[in-house]
Amino acid sequence: MGILSVLTGIGILALCAKMPIYLPRYLRVIWLMAGLVAGWMVMQSLPIWPTQAAPFNADHIALYPTAWHSTAADILWFIATLTLASLLARKDPHSFIKQVCITTACAAALQVGLATLDQIAGWQTTFWFTKTAHIGDWTGSIANRNAFATLMIFGLLASLYCFGGQQQVRLGKVLDQKGGWLALAMIFAFALLQSHSRSGFVIALCSLSVFAVMQMRDSPAWHRILIPIGVFMFGIVFVALATPEFTTRFIELARYDLIQRDDVWASGVHAIMARPITGYGPGSIALVLGHFATPGLNANAHWFSSHNIWLDGAITLGLPMMACLVLSTLFAGFKIWRGLSTPPQKALFGTITTIFVLSASVDWIITLPALILPIGLVWAGCSQVGERRHREGHGPSGFAAQSGTRDQAVRP
Repeated sequence: MGILSVLTGIGILALCAKMPIYLPRYLRVIWLMAGLVAGWMVMQSLPIWPTQAAPFNADHIALYPTAWHSTAADILWFIATLTLASLLARKDPHSFIKQVCITTACAAALQVGLATLDQIAGWQTTFWFTKTAHIGDWTGSIANRNAFATLMIFGLLASLYCFGGQQQVRLGKVLDQKGGWLALAMIFAFALLQSHSRSGFVIALCSLSVFAVMQMRDSPAWHRILIPIGVFMFGIVFVALATPEFTTRFIELARYDLIQRDDVWASGVHAIMARPITGYGPGSIALVLGHFATPGLNANAHWFSSHNIWLDGAITLGLPMMACLVLSTLFAGFKIWRGLSTPPQKALFGTITTIFVLSASVDWIITLPALILPIGLVWAGCSQVGERRHREGHGPSGFAAQSGTRDQAVRP
């Protein structure tokens, strides 16, 4: 995180020295929300509150008063990255989105290469340390198979977005010119199955369905992308059913002694009900879940997350602050959606948002920098599409009503 923060800061300083900086309204709102969250975490850590009830009896809300430092630093890095991405995308947001997809596909391809090398050599390593979990699963340089699978989904989506071209071009010509992207997407799908991630498999099918349906809307050449995606999804399901290790993973869902998410979610709900307004502060989830654990929860495991970002946020910040964050994000997402002009961009934005919502509902891994970064970059690029249309007077933007006239000046 230190390296990422330094690189982001250098990028922002370089742009500040090169051109005048203009922060659009949505960025100012994001910085305001980040400031509110950071301010609330500081308030939680101050010894100004009435003594809390046992066993958390202290004169501050936060169970770990200094834990907000690292959390605030992570938030600052992400918001600064969104700012840098928006500044870079301001001139040509369409090219920026395309470059983000290409870069994401390259990153996913690198992880596939590392995972293949590890499998062939039998090293059982993440290339940082020896694996202690997920033995036999493809994870690349990532320690978690669900995180690897989510990155493969991003690579798969990015490849399909790059595969789509001019709407008037025939399918055969597109396959001839850009068939390599479709082949790369197949490789990512195979690597996803080799991770043996159940949630990754389900999220991949859901996201591909959303991508295909959104491509169909208002697209005269919807069959050009729908047919490959349909064949693609059929192939994924067929290979998954033919893979014994993968089918065994789904059969294990029937064993209640192996699946703990329902118990940890119930424990999280009990914790939130005990402090619905104030929360417990950053870094407190493990201690809180241990105290409010249901009888079926494995007490020997270290539950540093409830495997649900929404519950984690409510435990940490309290329900009012979490509700403000969710509502502001929904509002921003709606405005960005209104500003998009072409079916491929709408499909990309809607699909990557679907991936975020589904992944955040079943795990914590979406907050890893390698996964949250592509999401933030795509959101920033899509928001700049609407901003540019608004500046040029071509109808809808992220903060203006949508016009029924199609924008001919913006490239598809």
